[in-house]
Amino acid sequence: MTLLAPITGTMVDEVHSKLWAEAIDTHGDRYKVPGDIAQNISDITRGMYVLQSWDGRGSAITRLNGYSVDEAVMIHLVNTYCDDDIDEDEPLVVTYESREKKYEKMATYAHANVFEQFTTEHLVEVGGFSYQTTLKYLQESLDYRKVKKGLWECRDNKAERDAAKN
Repeated sequence: MTLLAPITGTMVDEVHSKLWAEAIDTHGDRYKVPGDIAQNISDITRGMYVLQSWDGRGSAITRLNGYSVDEAVMIHLVNTYCDDDIDEDEPLVVTYESREKKYEKMATYAHANVFEQFTTEHLVEVGGFSYQTTLKYLQESLDYRKVKKGLWECRDNKAERDAAKN
């Protein structure tokens, strides 16, 4: 899922102004606009800023949900600004990968690529952690050895012992 077109700050401002103008026309004064409509306008604006900073990796729904954007607003934003259509009648299912599964993925990757070297940035993408969390994991893990700054080697203790015997 990707954005149909990049979202700019002026685009967000235009949509925000248009929504408020419509609400004021409907209710007569900005102070008479009901709180739920004002909240909806704020959620749309915040959601657009979230999508503006989204790098396209992962799901837009997961990204928006991480910022506590209302479900109806998430569906509206994805249907309007992303190349994916979501049925409004079906409930959204947002799944998160647990920290434990991410650790398992890093360990499995190390065992599948023994003695190969990777950059920290590559391992950040593999594990799905933030940069700092990945660094901490790499420093504490027995599955990776630091070669030099920013470069890590996958290791397997059993494979290293077998290689040392031969």
